[in-house]
Amino acid sequence: MHPLIPPAAIAVICALSAGNTRAAGVAVLKEQVFHNDASARPVVYTRIIDSNGPYLRIVHGGTKLDILRSKLVARVELPDAIPAMIREEKDIASLRVTLAALREFTTRYPKSLPFLEKQTQSLAGHVARFDAGEIRFEGTWITRNELARILDDRQRRETELGRAEVEKRIFEAAQRDKGLVLHDGRWMTRAEADQVPPEAPTELSEAIAPLGNGDLAGARFAIGNLTDLSARKTGAAKVRTERLLNAVRHLTRAESRLASRAIATTVEEAEAAAHDRNAKEWLKPNAFGTVNSEGVRESREKAAEIRRNSTEETEQARRDLLEQLKEADHVTHDFYELREHRVALTLGRAVSAAALRHFTPGEFRPAFPERSLDAIRDRIRATKNPPPP
Repeated sequence: MHPLIPPAAIAVICALSAGNTRAAGVAVLKEQVFHNDASARPVVYTRIIDSNGPYLRIVHGGTKLDILRSKLVARVELPDAIPAMIREEKDIASLRVTLAALREFTTRYPKSLPFLEKQTQSLAGHVARFDAGEIRFEGTWITRNELARILDDRQRRETELGRAEVEKRIFEAAQRDKGLVLHDGRWMTRAEADQVPPEAPTELSEAIAPLGNGDLAGARFAIGNLTDLSARKTGAAKVRTERLLNAVRHLTRAESRLASRAIATTVEEAEAAAHDRNAKEWLKPNAFGTVNSEGVRESREKAAEIRRNSTEETEQARRDLLEQLKEADHVTHDFYELREHRVALTLGRAVSAAALRHFTPGEFRPAFPERSLDAIRDRIRATKNPPPP
């Protein structure tokens, strides 16, 4: 049987509200339902887990408390965030409702005021600014005249950028009329482009180079470099850059999602185990010698559902990663054919490393095995230019 929640434990979890863990709301507890509302103790929570058993689990960050459900008399939810755009009454309506709920809650349960006062004042401030005639634009409160100036400035910049883009395209068309091709940011003849060795460094190979570090930070740097490079390109060069960018971005996201499933699975198994414990509690005969068969069934079903969903989500994450590995493998081959051997080497190494971390050779076999990548690396070394890692 779970122990009753002691006042000291409540004090601990209440104190956590001053920390960095974001609260989802505040609940109030009473030892007996007939106790005065003014005596109800507040508990800050990030989540409340309802097992349909005799107990509720209140979670705040890494702290968990199991309480009899009869002790939880009320709770109030806090807004996830203030909308970045508030221009009409319909945009502020939900904040008005939340503000009214907070004020009513703190009036009825005064001990909750210290934990909700800051949020209440913040919401009241936002509502007051709207009522005073201001609007919220991209996360900042401004006057309507200021918004008009911002929108005018943006329209002017967009017009200037559009004009520059047209001039750039006219220039590129003139270069092509001369028989020139754009190769790695330089206009040259086709014969000159064909003489550039495929192992030579290029803008693309330099941009993707951080991916060779083999960590998430390196992947993020590579994505940032390719994003910046894509913004400066047009035509076929832009298409190639964006294809490489998407391959790196999607592969990185898919692997990150699968890695996060390892953490999520641990949490989900703990939740399923809590339902298992509830089922055992329901199996204990009560004062009349009977057990709650319905409670046992529901708890077991919930545990089974959590584990089933957990397995399905992990398998889906594996399928998504496998799909992105195949796509990145195709991109590796295409850039090799485009004579971007350094790009092919860096991306190929990333594909092989991710496949090795999560799949067996029978599940995924890259188009460029290690011996092929080593051969590309050796040819790059032969050019007396340092190869990617």
